[in-house]
Amino acid sequence: MFNRLIALFNKNVKFYGHVISLGYNCEISFQFFLKYHFVESSLFAWVACPSIEQMIYALLHVQEVGAGKLEPQGVMWRCFNTDILFHGKAPMSMWLNHPTPQQIAEDKAELVDRLKYLRAKFQKTACDGKKNLYIFKYPKTDETAQTALEKINRLEQTLRQIVSNSFDLLIVLQEGLLPGLEALSKKENIFIRRVAFYAPDDNVTTELNDRLHWGKIFDEFRPAFKLKKKKHFKFEDR
Repeated sequence: MFNRLIALFNKNVKFYGHVISLGYNCEISFQFFLKYHFVESSLFAWVACPSIEQMIYALLHVQEVGAGKLEPQGVMWRCFNTDILFHGKAPMSMWLNHPTPQQIAEDKAELVDRLKYLRAKFQKTACDGKKNLYIFKYPKTDETAQTALEKINRLEQTLRQIVSNSFDLLIVLQEGLLPGLEALSKKENIFIRRVAFYAPDDNVTTELNDRLHWGKIFDEFRPAFKLKKKKHFKFEDR
C-alpha cells in the first residue's frame, strides 16, 4: 500500500523485486543498507571488482566465481578465476592480528560454501518472474564517455544473455567523471545517476561519504519488498 502511494505521487519512482549490486565495490550495498536497513544477499554485493570487463567476464562465467583457487589478499579473498575480491565472515581484527592457519582455513571454508549458495541464488533471481535492478558503480577512469558507453552497453547485453526477468541497469558515477555520458546513452533500461563523490576505496563504510545523493538515488530506485535483518555486518561494530 505504501509503495502504491509513493508511485501515485511520484511517477518517476521505480520499484524492483530484486536490487542487485554488481560492484565495483561495496559502497552500493552499504548505502542501500543505510537507506533501507537491509540488504538482499547476492553474489557481488560485497566485492572489489575494479573493472567493468572483469564483471562482464564473471557474469558470463558465473559458475567459475569463487569455484577455483581462493587466496587471502589483504583483508579479502581473491578469486583467481575472475580476479574479483570477496569479503569473508571473519572480523577485520583477525586479519590485522596474525591469524592462525586454522582461522584462515575456517574463513575460507565458510566463503566457499556461501559463494556456492550465492551463485545458485544469482541464477534463480535472474529468472523468477520479478523485475530486477542491477547497479554498477563506474570506477574512476581516464577513458572517454564513448568508450565507457560501449562497455556499459556490453554489460547490459551480457545481462540480457543470462537474465530472463525484465530488468533495468543503473550506472552510478561521481560528479565530473565521464562528462556527457548521459547525452550519449539511449537505451530505455539504462539509467545514469551521479553522486558528488565516492567514499575511499579502502573504507567505503566511513562517514566520509555522499549519503545525501545516494539517498536520492534510492528514493527513485526502490525495493518492492522488505527483508528482516538477520545478520550483523562488520561495519556495525564501529
